[in-house]
Amino acid sequence: MSNSNKIAIYKKLVRRLSYGFKTLSPEIQEEIIGFIRSQQHASGGFCDRAGTPDPYYSLFGCWLSLATGMETEIEHLKTYISKFPKTQSTVEELALNLMNSALFPQQKNESLFSLLRKVFSGHNFMDISYRFFLLALTIDATAKSRFVFNLMARVWLPFYKVKKNSPCSLMAALCFARFDMGLGYKNHQKLLVEFHQKKAGFRTFESTPFSDTLSTGVALFALAETNYDLRLITPDCLDFIQMNYLSGAFLSGDGDETRDLEYTFYGLLAVGSLTKDEGLKWNEEQ
Repeated sequence: MSNSNKIAIYKKLVRRLSYGFKTLSPEIQEEIIGFIRSQQHASGGFCDRAGTPDPYYSLFGCWLSLATGMETEIEHLKTYISKFPKTQSTVEELALNLMNSALFPQQKNESLFSLLRKVFSGHNFMDISYRFFLLALTIDATAKSRFVFNLMARVWLPFYKVKKNSPCSLMAALCFARFDMGLGYKNHQKLLVEFHQKKAGFRTFESTPFSDTLSTGVALFALAETNYDLRLITPDCLDFIQMNYLSGAFLSGDGDETRDLEYTFYGLLAVGSLTKDEGLKWNEEQ
């Protein structure tokens, strides 16, 4: 398949969200839609935990709205994006670029080298691996930059050695990236599954005593997209995700009962990664 015809990763994420959403009962679907709607500010942006709209949380709101068919909310978000002032934050800029790719596909995108310069400048405070992840999603969303970036990735990935105590999210990204680039990925699948806990989901590090929604969502997405047989761990993961559902939102899984869009994204991603079109049905006994 040519790069121009390849499905963008963010579209695969949205597709998994949609799979998960469709398996839920109409009552729970309405709860989730109500929660997403409640997180949208009058400006059209989606709010962080403090109730302030920002591009990072708006990105999760964007993907969730696309997956659940919330067209009115998407139109409001377009207004927010189009009026957002120039930002010095690389993460905010990458989030805005990703939303632009999804909502304004005809708009001219920033060049690959301009994005690389911003991500690896000395003025960023977010972890470099996460910035690189957002960068990869941004570039992947545009066919124009994809060929050069994929070429660079194919050169770099075979020489990258997994470090001891690497987090689950990084292992999931490497597993998916190697599969996506046509490189060997089976060993990375095995390493990723080691983060799974019996009677629970996936944990951040192998030494972490509890599972969390973020790790569970990204791990299951990577395993599902690389065609791993999830049947043995599906019951444990579904139980864990269901335990962390609360009134239209998914919780972080570490005991924090704050509802937000980011963990709702990861929770629904986990459900969708365990689902195939018709898929598994949500156990409604809460």
